Amino acid sequence: MKYFSILLALIFSQQLISQTLYEGIPVFHGAKITGNFPNTEFLFTVPATGERPIEFTAQNLPQGLTIESSTGIIRGMVKDKGSYTVKIFATNAKGRAGENLKIEIGDKLCLTPPMGWNSWNVFTSTLDEKLVMETADAMVSSGMRDLGYQYINMDDYWHAVSRDADGKPVANPEKFPHGIKWLSDYVHSKGLKLGIYSDAGDKTCGKCFGGFQHEEIDAKVYAEWGIDLLKYDFCFVPFKKTEALTRYKKMGDALKGSGRSIAYSLCNWGLFNPWEWGESVGGNYWRTTPDIIDTWNGAPFWYGSFKSILKKQTKLDKYAGPGHWNDPDMMIVGNYGKGKATGGGGKYKGLSDLEYQTHMSMWCMLNAPLLSSCDLRNMNEATKNILLNPEIIAINQDEKGEQAKLILKKNSTWVYKKNLSNGSIAIAVFNPTTKEKTVILNYSELGYNERAKIMTPVTQPIVSKVEKDKMQLTIKPHEALVFKLEKN
Repeated sequence: MKYFSILLALIFSQQLISQTLYEGIPVFHGAKITGNFPNTEFLFTVPATGERPIEFTAQNLPQGLTIESSTGIIRGMVKDKGSYTVKIFATNAKGRAGENLKIEIGDKLCLTPPMGWNSWNVFTSTLDEKLVMETADAMVSSGMRDLGYQYINMDDYWHAVSRDADGKPVANPEKFPHGIKWLSDYVHSKGLKLGIYSDAGDKTCGKCFGGFQHEEIDAKVYAEWGIDLLKYDFCFVPFKKTEALTRYKKMGDALKGSGRSIAYSLCNWGLFNPWEWGESVGGNYWRTTPDIIDTWNGAPFWYGSFKSILKKQTKLDKYAGPGHWNDPDMMIVGNYGKGKATGGGGKYKGLSDLEYQTHMSMWCMLNAPLLSSCDLRNMNEATKNILLNPEIIAINQDEKGEQAKLILKKNSTWVYKKNLSNGSIAIAVFNPTTKEKTVILNYSELGYNERAKIMTPVTQPIVSKVEKDKMQLTIKPHEALVFKLEKN
């Protein structure tokens, strides 16, 4: 039996992460694999930090792709299906680093959970061109892009009053004076991707025009606009499973036939168990719950709190994997009750920074899409430290794509386990109560029978006692401690 070590490297550091990302030699982050349809536009920014400037080079890029040396943005088009392993090198004044990137040209997108931002929770109807551009700029300047965040997703209210005479979708000319194609070109120039929103009914949830009976023309126009993701809602639709399957598949087929690689997000709030059929209609991820509200526990009818939504993810792990993910809704990290959709008009004041940290940790363990909804232009340091923590992001973006499973409950804490691609495992111990908890974990309960060697943690030690076959942890109220068990 090999010995294993506990690497407590996933606990959030107290140092200002955002201020240390651009020091030292290059370090790679985020996804090590990406998928794209053949003969469609390809865009991927190599996520890497370190002292700037960094020069990027690549070996064995498939024909049709090029890498921009100053940014690491890979662009182009690959004609044929295939699996390619590309060696990426990043060089700066401090040194040189190399990393393998797998490029899968085939029939799957979102081989790791998508990472990005969505406008709805905070901005709702105030969405406009200026916000999208400034958010894209902020995703770059904050370092989020260099940790793997890719998508800038416009939610409801981008629409004009009505479609044009030919039935084509039209953007609100006052909000988007340059048009969506111009906007997508701007977002793409930053190495980022642009998402858009519609609905399986004839109206969106905000009563703009929906996609029903316009699926093919919408998908074609979205492709012409350079759209990279569609979130498809379920308002003004008969609440029947047959309607859900039929309407979602109709749009899914249209997207696949659009001539562009467009990721597909199903948003029917968990009705009719979409985790059982979402992939079959073309979905890349599907909402498992109602909309999240910026509160730890307790939410009005048809909404969910952080805790209630987390509970509903139990036993859904078998439905998640590369290209198809469970979506417990956007992250509310850094919203502090200010969201127009999530703050309840001032009723909900938001979570504490520790609770937001727990929120991020658990979404990463669950392989949830990491879609921030806060104002990226005005993040405080606590929010940056949470959203820009590379070690917890690595858990979410692990190539194996296994969602964490709730394996046991001890002294009112919940213990989750997630197998990783390198043979190690990630463990999260979550304290949902209002009291500090001490929990004793036997190594055998976590899948190991040998005593672990305790290594130096990133912050203060969380293991208060170690014995031959067990460890003792002390966990604050509403805290989730995340660590890895790794092979020596």
